[in-house]
Amino acid sequence: MSYLLNLPGMFAVPNAVVDEHLKLARELHLKTLLWLLRRGGEAEGFAALAHWLGKPEGDVVDALQFWIDKGVIRTGETQAQENAPAPVAVPASPSPAPRPVPSAGPPARPTNEQLLARLDEQPDLRSLFRTADSVLGRTIGYEGQCVLLGLYDNYGLPVEVIFMLLQYCAEIEKTNNQYIESVGRDWGQREIDTIDKAADQIAALKDNMAAWRQLRRLAGLHAPKPTAAQCDYLRRWQREWNFGVDMIFMAYEEMANHTGKLSFSYMNKVLETWHSAGVATPEQAAAAKAARGKQPAGKKSKSSAVSQGYAPSFDLEAFERSTLEVPVFSAGEKH
Repeated sequence: MSYLLNLPGMFAVPNAVVDEHLKLARELHLKTLLWLLRRGGEAEGFAALAHWLGKPEGDVVDALQFWIDKGVIRTGETQAQENAPAPVAVPASPSPAPRPVPSAGPPARPTNEQLLARLDEQPDLRSLFRTADSVLGRTIGYEGQCVLLGLYDNYGLPVEVIFMLLQYCAEIEKTNNQYIESVGRDWGQREIDTIDKAADQIAALKDNMAAWRQLRRLAGLHAPKPTAAQCDYLRRWQREWNFGVDMIFMAYEEMANHTGKLSFSYMNKVLETWHSAGVATPEQAAAAKAARGKQPAGKKSKSSAVSQGYAPSFDLEAFERSTLEVPVFSAGEKH
């Protein structure tokens, strides 16, 4: 289905706004840009723009700076410094704006002066920085402030979501800047940008760690925490397929009986088959195994194995051919 605009007039919006920056742009960013574009780049001062939008002047300044940093708009002063023929804040013609070339490497960090100016303009960031010290139990300093500001500006995480991230990191006693930045980058890329999404993510992470600790104890694994790939499997097994650790351990035993290496992909095949067959408890799995064992020789087919809640026979045969030695289990995912 196509749509036609039924408007008496139009103004140009650069393609890059949608193609490159829509994901990270907040509501105020877009409102400010549209207000500016509609007036051909004449903002009439930040105070007038802030009054029109009903927002604090500092927030509007930050919103404009967002588009300046992305290369979508530039000030007349910048244009003059570049010796351009005439200062033009935004393109006035409907021709597409040139796509800005992404800079190599990580975004440049602000100076101390820029950080202080930013805090004066945006009180919620100042509150976040102050609260971060007490949450993490240490002074975050310049490096930590740059990390938090990067999560806000570059990955689109709201202040309240960053605060929840810090609380989670403090709870698991991983409060170094590198870990905080790594988790925040992952959340930004996966659009975990609301309180509800953050709460769900934290709950999933806690479930993963609880399941891993139990599986370590039952199976004698040595790794203190699961890998990123193993976390994805644990999340699926627990939150999508509703399996408890007892069923996950049974899948581990199936894997251990047929292969000589730790393979979450093999365990996933077993659990997926159980899930499809409606096998949800250890008792059901044991009953299915017993029923399968009573079938006459020669009548155990691939389809009957699936219907009884076990992985297809070709999976087992493939693993048996590749691993005939005594099982030796390692902590890493091998698949």
